[in-house]
Amino acid sequence: MDTNNQAKIFSNIGINDIVTEGIFVRFQELVPFVGENYYNESYHHKMILIGESNYFSSELKEKSVFTDANMWYLEKNVPLIPEEKVKDVSNAIGGYRTFTKFFNIMKKVLDERRVRYPEYILQESVFYNYFLRPAILDGKGRGFKKSCQRVDKNVAGSALVGIIDILKPDLIIFLSKYAYSEFDRYAKSNGIKFNAQIEQVCHPASIWWNRNGGTYGKLKFENILKEHWIK
Repeated sequence: MDTNNQAKIFSNIGINDIVTEGIFVRFQELVPFVGENYYNESYHHKMILIGESNYFSSELKEKSVFTDANMWYLEKNVPLIPEEKVKDVSNAIGGYRTFTKFFNIMKKVLDERRVRYPEYILQESVFYNYFLRPAILDGKGRGFKKSCQRVDKNVAGSALVGIIDILKPDLIIFLSKYAYSEFDRYAKSNGIKFNAQIEQVCHPASIWWNRNGGTYGKLKFENILKEHWIK
């Protein structure tokens, strides 16, 4: 499914809820990537993988209002995602070396069940970054926490609730402790409950991915897949 068609599916999310034109009308480039085999439940349940955010370098402040949360979500006719970053913010993350770590585990789990799968393993699931506004990449470490404002939290929570309502996943795995904590807080504060199993592992780029035998990362991700994804 191409980006334009996916944007149409999610176009009603958030209308009149902060982002008046609809979150994925304003931010079409940031729609979730929905794999072609996401709904193929012959051997696995429906799974969404959720990262934390994208990153823009400080030089892009001249080409985007991403450092100003209110302008990013609310102002009309302002520069949002520069042309040279459109491919980078896409949730079709096959080209990112970091994410091959969890791709390889998905493949391992399917291989053990002797399941055939496409070369691009993300076709079996959905990928999405929780926070829509990019964090600033300034050499002081990655992470959205230091950039996060209340409007970021409200838009991110509203967007994911809408995505869950449309895609109806069985399993949601956060690859960011901060994103997981903020969504849990958003859902509880708004009295929202889900039928999906919601889990969290450390980001594959984290030093904790392999520590203690992968208890917080690699091994935990594999065990979650075996228990909640594979049939």
